[in-house]
Amino acid sequence: MSLALVRIDDRLIHGQVVLGWSRVLKPDRIVVANDRVAKSDWERKLYAASVPPHLQASFLTLEDAAARLSSGGFGDDAVLLLFESVTDLHRVVEAGVHFDQINVGGLHYHEGARELLPFVYVSDDDRRLFKDLAEKGMELVAQDIPGNPAIRLNPLVLSGATSPSAGI
Repeated sequence: MSLALVRIDDRLIHGQVVLGWSRVLKPDRIVVANDRVAKSDWERKLYAASVPPHLQASFLTLEDAAARLSSGGFGDDAVLLLFESVTDLHRVVEAGVHFDQINVGGLHYHEGARELLPFVYVSDDDRRLFKDLAEKGMELVAQDIPGNPAIRLNPLVLSGATSPSAGI
Protein backbone atom coordinates (compact mmCIF):
# COMPACT_ATOMS: atom_id res chain seq x y z
CA MET A 1 0.00 0.00 0.00
CA SER A 2 1.10 3.52 -0.72
CA LEU A 3 -0.56 6.71 0.41
CA ALA A 4 -1.07 8.87 -2.66
CA LEU A 5 -2.55 11.63 -0.49
CA VAL A 6 -3.64 12.09 3.11
CA ARG A 7 -6.19 14.91 3.12
CA ILE A 8 -8.33 16.72 5.65
CA ASP A 9 -11.44 18.05 3.96
CA ASP A 10 -14.73 18.54 5.76
CA ARG A 11 -16.63 17.75 2.54
CA LEU A 12 -14.86 14.39 2.14
CA ILE A 13 -15.58 13.10 -1.40
CA HIS A 14 -16.48 15.96 -3.76
CA GLY A 15 -15.29 17.57 -6.99
CA GLN A 16 -11.86 18.71 -5.80
CA VAL A 17 -11.08 15.17 -4.70
CA VAL A 18 -12.60 13.28 -7.63
CA LEU A 19 -11.90 15.66 -10.51
CA GLY A 20 -8.75 17.27 -9.15
CA TRP A 21 -6.67 15.03 -6.93
CA SER A 22 -7.70 11.60 -8.20
CA ARG A 23 -7.06 12.59 -11.83
CA VAL A 24 -3.56 13.81 -10.99
CA LEU A 25 -2.58 11.14 -8.43
CA LYS A 26 -4.39 8.19 -10.04
CA PRO A 27 -5.10 6.25 -6.81
CA ASP A 28 -6.64 2.79 -6.85
CA ARG A 29 -8.82 3.46 -3.83
CA ILE A 30 -10.40 6.33 -1.92
CA VAL A 31 -10.67 5.66 1.80
CA VAL A 32 -12.90 7.76 4.04
CA ALA A 33 -11.91 7.45 7.70
CA ASN A 34 -14.85 8.74 9.70
CA ASP A 35 -16.93 7.06 12.39
CA ARG A 36 -20.24 8.69 11.42
CA VAL A 37 -19.97 7.89 7.71
CA ALA A 38 -18.72 4.35 8.32
CA LYS A 39 -21.83 3.67 10.42
CA SER A 40 -24.34 5.38 8.12
CA ASP A 41 -25.63 3.32 5.21
CA TRP A 42 -27.14 6.32 3.39
CA GLU A 43 -23.98 8.44 3.74
CA ARG A 44 -21.80 5.60 2.45
CA LYS A 45 -24.12 5.21 -0.55
CA LEU A 46 -24.16 8.96 -1.17
CA TYR A 47 -20.36 9.28 -1.13
CA ALA A 48 -19.82 6.03 -3.06
CA ALA A 49 -22.04 7.38 -5.85
CA SER A 50 -19.47 10.19 -6.34
CA VAL A 51 -16.56 7.80 -6.85
CA PRO A 52 -15.69 6.96 -10.46
CA PRO A 53 -16.25 3.27 -11.32
CA HIS A 54 -12.54 2.60 -11.86
CA LEU A 55 -11.80 3.45 -8.20
CA GLN A 56 -12.56 1.39 -5.12
CA ALA A 57 -14.13 3.16 -2.14
CA SER A 58 -13.80 2.17 1.50
CA PHE A 59 -15.54 3.70 4.49
CA LEU A 60 -13.89 2.89 7.80
CA THR A 61 -14.23 3.88 11.41
CA LEU A 62 -11.17 5.65 12.78
CA GLU A 63 -10.23 2.53 14.75
CA ASP A 64 -10.52 0.31 11.67
CA ALA A 65 -8.59 2.83 9.56
CA ALA A 66 -5.73 2.91 12.08
CA ALA A 67 -5.60 -0.89 12.16
CA ARG A 68 -5.66 -1.24 8.36
CA LEU A 69 -3.05 1.49 7.85
CA SER A 70 -0.78 -0.03 10.50
CA SER A 71 -0.97 -3.49 8.96
CA GLY A 72 -0.72 -2.44 5.30
CA GLY A 73 -4.26 -3.71 4.89
CA PHE A 74 -4.86 -2.21 1.44
CA GLY A 75 -2.45 -4.51 -0.39
CA ASP A 76 -0.75 -2.88 -3.37
CA ASP A 77 -3.38 -0.17 -3.71
CA ALA A 78 -2.41 3.47 -3.95
CA VAL A 79 -4.75 5.11 -1.45
CA LEU A 80 -6.22 8.59 -1.30
CA LEU A 81 -7.10 8.86 2.41
CA LEU A 82 -9.71 11.38 3.54
CA PHE A 83 -10.47 12.72 7.00
CA GLU A 84 -13.32 15.10 7.81
CA SER A 85 -11.51 16.93 10.59
CA VAL A 86 -8.18 17.54 12.27
CA THR A 87 -9.60 15.71 15.29
CA ASP A 88 -10.30 12.54 13.26
CA LEU A 89 -6.83 12.51 11.71
CA HIS A 90 -5.22 13.16 15.09
CA ARG A 91 -7.09 10.21 16.62
CA VAL A 92 -5.58 7.90 13.99
CA VAL A 93 -2.12 9.35 14.68
CA GLU A 94 -2.65 8.77 18.41
CA ALA A 95 -3.47 5.14 17.55
CA GLY A 96 0.09 4.79 16.20
CA VAL A 97 -0.10 5.82 12.53
CA HIS A 98 2.45 8.34 11.20
CA PHE A 99 1.95 10.39 8.05
CA ASP A 100 4.86 12.12 6.35
CA GLN A 101 2.66 14.79 4.78
CA ILE A 102 -0.91 15.92 5.39
CA ASN A 103 -2.85 17.91 2.80
CA VAL A 104 -5.22 20.41 4.38
CA GLY A 105 -7.73 20.86 1.62
CA GLY A 106 -10.82 22.41 3.06
CA LEU A 107 -11.90 23.27 6.57
CA HIS A 108 -14.80 25.65 6.29
CA TYR A 109 -16.10 28.09 8.84
CA HIS A 110 -17.61 26.58 11.98
CA GLU A 111 -18.45 28.00 15.38
CA GLY A 112 -15.34 29.31 17.11
CA ALA A 113 -13.11 29.02 14.02
CA ARG A 114 -10.90 31.76 12.62
CA GLU A 115 -9.65 32.06 9.06
CA LEU A 116 -6.15 30.77 8.55
CA LEU A 117 -6.50 30.78 4.76
CA PRO A 118 -9.55 31.44 2.58
CA PHE A 119 -10.28 27.70 2.56
CA VAL A 120 -8.96 26.82 6.03
CA TYR A 121 -10.74 27.90 9.21
CA VAL A 122 -9.45 26.57 12.50
CA SER A 123 -10.57 26.58 16.10
CA ASP A 124 -8.13 26.77 18.99
CA ASP A 125 -8.45 22.98 19.32
CA ASP A 126 -7.67 22.51 15.61
CA ARG A 127 -4.61 24.73 15.95
CA ARG A 128 -3.44 22.77 19.01
CA LEU A 129 -3.83 19.47 17.13
CA PHE A 130 -2.06 20.85 14.05
CA LYS A 131 0.79 21.99 16.28
CA ASP A 132 1.02 18.52 17.81
CA LEU A 133 1.12 16.91 14.36
CA ALA A 134 3.86 19.32 13.25
CA GLU A 135 5.85 18.63 16.41
CA LYS A 136 5.58 14.89 15.64
CA GLY A 137 7.37 15.56 12.34
CA MET A 138 4.42 15.63 9.97
CA GLU A 139 4.45 18.19 7.18
CA LEU A 140 1.19 20.15 6.93
CA VAL A 141 0.47 21.59 3.49
CA ALA A 142 -2.61 23.60 2.59
CA GLN A 143 -3.62 23.10 -1.02
CA ASP A 144 -7.20 22.95 -2.19
CA ILE A 145 -6.58 21.73 -5.75
CA PRO A 146 -3.48 20.33 -7.47
CA GLY A 147 -2.90 23.37 -9.71
CA ASN A 148 -2.84 25.88 -6.87
CA PRO A 149 0.33 26.59 -4.90
CA ALA A 150 0.95 24.58 -1.75
CA ILE A 151 1.32 26.58 1.45
CA ARG A 152 3.41 25.09 4.23
CA LEU A 153 1.46 25.36 7.47
CA ASN A 154 4.12 24.10 9.89
CA PRO A 155 5.74 27.52 10.42
CA LEU A 156 2.31 29.06 10.85
CA VAL A 157 0.96 26.59 13.43
CA LEU A 158 4.26 26.34 15.30
CA SER A 159 4.61 30.12 15.60
CA GLY A 160 1.00 30.72 16.60
CA ALA A 161 0.61 33.28 13.80
CA THR A 162 -2.89 33.99 12.52
CA SER A 163 -2.18 34.37 8.79
CA PRO A 164 0.35 33.07 6.27
CA SER A 165 2.01 36.47 5.90
CA ALA A 166 2.55 36.62 9.65
CA GLY A 167 3.94 33.10 9.95
CA ILE A 168 5.79 32.39 6.75
